[in-house]
Order: sequence, then structure tokens, then C-alpha cells
Amino acid sequence: MSPETGLFQHLVAESYTPESLSKIKEVLAECRCHQIIPVANGVFAASSSQVPNSVTGYQNVWVRDNVMIADSFRRRGELAPAVVCMQALTKFFGTQLPRFRELIANPQRAAHGHDNRRPHIRFAAQALSELPEKWTHAQNDALGQALWFRFSLANTNVLPIDVNDHEIYKVFPAYFAAIKYWQDPDSGAWEEGRKVNNSSVGAVVAGLEEMHRYHLVHKVASPEAERLAQLIARGRQHLDATLPFESPPEHLADSALLSLLHPLDVVPSREMQDAILNLIQARLKGHIGIKRYAGDSYFCQDYDEWFPPAKMTTAFTDNLVFRDAHLQPDCEAQWCIFDPLLSIIYGQRFLADRSDRASLDKQVHYFNRSLSQITPAGECPELYFLKRGRYIPNTHTPLAWAQANQALALYLMERSIGAT
Repeated sequence: MSPETGLFQHLVAESYTPESLSKIKEVLAECRCHQIIPVANGVFAASSSQVPNSVTGYQNVWVRDNVMIADSFRRRGELAPAVVCMQALTKFFGTQLPRFRELIANPQRAAHGHDNRRPHIRFAAQALSELPEKWTHAQNDALGQALWFRFSLANTNVLPIDVNDHEIYKVFPAYFAAIKYWQDPDSGAWEEGRKVNNSSVGAVVAGLEEMHRYHLVHKVASPEAERLAQLIARGRQHLDATLPFESPPEHLADSALLSLLHPLDVVPSREMQDAILNLIQARLKGHIGIKRYAGDSYFCQDYDEWFPPAKMTTAFTDNLVFRDAHLQPDCEAQWCIFDPLLSIIYGQRFLADRSDRASLDKQVHYFNRSLSQITPAGECPELYFLKRGRYIPNTHTPLAWAQANQALALYLMERSIGAT
């Protein structure tokens, strides 16, 4: 039932040398496995395989995916694509200022059933413009991640904040305060039913903290810095009371929480980090990939038989119960973005403490699992799903987010092996 790629079967090992990793890197380069090219304006489509009018929608741009992709470039030392991508996202957020301001003035309009009134987190690349269809734009995690990345670039002197940036990003804290982000039910990373998600609350905390750090360094007016500190405290209080779960008591283990460890690094306690990691590995790890959460019906078994192409990736917020009714036990899709992410997290731990051999072992383990997910054509899929009893990749292949995670996992694997 495992995918057979043929590309790395003879190269995957329990331990690596610089030479063996170099061979893997050579094979990956030959098949352009990690090649991620902007579709327009420096931003990246979710999947480069989709035609401009694809019914999947994966030819469009998601804020969240682009932050993750740009950050992968940055951490691998490729600053130019990271900067251009962030500049394009900022330009798009400029078009969303009326939405931010409307909800700051009338936060009740952000209530359930009015997702399109929220700042949009999915848009067309060519004109950096809104898409016309109804979508689950209530995704605080995407906005928090964008705020975090913009001020991370500023705080590391990669991309200074200019007057235009200030005018755009100063509305983010006011917006998060207006909707009371620490108790705001949003659709979260998986764009589904509204609930208070810790992956969203934590992303906003990370963004506000990075912005607050910038204010302190640049001595921005103390009342503004104080307001940021108060907003951060609200989110921290919620996280302290509810982590390591996503949305307790109903929704517990969720792979979206991994983003709080990487790239956001917003969970300071090693004990809490381990709790999140252990829950995900205990409950969501499959033999090919990792589930988003238990009971996830997106691309469940024989998914393409139950839904026509135009309905497979549509917003299911209002009809999630119907989609969930198709799921058979233990037939959730197994995703390809999480194994390289776990390899990254454990790799960062080993590089911080080179006596931590257990983390190195897990870094290698999840790196190898990620390699096994590459298709015979040398591509990183979004996920594998059961088709007539056999796991196959879905059509959103390659997925740029998976490519970016795996590229960074390889980069850190090289650093770890060079350090041993």
C-alpha cells in the first residue's frame, strides 16, 4: 500500500554522509523536485500543475502557503524570492484595507455567515485581486503568519518597513482587537467549520510579538507598544489554558499546531512542544503521510467518486456534515507537508544541541518518510488518498507548500550531517 517511487529506494538510509546526501540532492535537482516558480508578481500558486481556469482553484494564491514558501526560501539563504513575495502580499493587503476598516468599525459583521466580509486570504496572482466566489476567508492564522513574516524580515534588516507598509500593517492589531482574536471562531488552516483554533490564536500572537519587537527596537510610541503587549497577553492566556490541543474539548490533536513550532516558534516551553509533537505522532501519523486531524473527510477514500471535480475543493463550511458522512473509519487522507516539517523541527533541535541524538534520529526518520512520498515523476504531492483500496497522490501535484518544506528539510539535513 506504500507508494513506490523508484527514485530514492536505493538511496534512503538509516544514517547519511555528506556524499550520500549529495547524491539525493543531485537526483532531486534532475527532476526539478524543489523548483517553485512564481506564477505572477512574485507570488506562488498552490500547485503549478493547475491550468488558469482549473475547477480545483489551486492555480490561485493562498496567503498562508506563500508565507511558508517565502520563509523556506529565506531560511535557505535565497532572500530575493522571499522579499518579492512579501512585497506582493503587502500590495494585496493594501487592497483589503476597506475590509479591515469596516470590521474594525463594526466587528459584529465578522460573525458567522459573513466570511467574504473578512480580509481575503485567497486571491488571483495576475492582478493581485480578489476572487469572486464565496470562500472561508475567516482565517486569522493566515493574517497572523503574514504579519509575523513581514516584521521578521524587518527585524533582521532584510526588508525595512516604509511609510506604505506602516499604513497597511498598523490596521492588523486594531483588527485583531476588534474581532477579539483570542476568542474568535475562525475557519483556520483547513478552511472548515468555525471554532476557536489555537493554530490561529498562536499565529496572531507570533505576528503581534514580532511587530512588538520592532516597535521596541525602533522606539515607536509607547502607547502603541503597550496596546500590542495587552493584545499579546490575551492570546498567551488562551494558549496557556488550552494547548496542546487545537480546539478543546471537541477538537484535540491537529497537525496545524506544528506551525506554532515551525516556523512561528511561539511555544517557548519544551514540555508543551513535546506534548504537541507527541499527540500528532500518536494520533495522526499514517504509514505514508500524516493526517490533518482524526475524522478529516477531505479526500477520504474514493473521494473523486463522491464529488464531481468542481465540488471536490469547494468551501464545505456550510455542508461539512455531508462530506464527513462519506468517511469510513481510518480512511483519512495522509498529507505530505507534515513529515518534512517534523524533520525540520527535530533538525533544529539537534542543531541547537548536538548531543541530542534522539532528535537527529527523528530528523532522519521523517526526512526518509518525506522522500518516500515523492512520485515516480519526481514531484511532491499534496496528499495520498485511498482509491479502491490503494493509496495514490491526488491531482494537486506538485504542491508548492510540500516542495518548500521538503527543500528546507534537505537543507537542514545537510547541516546536521555536516555537524556530526
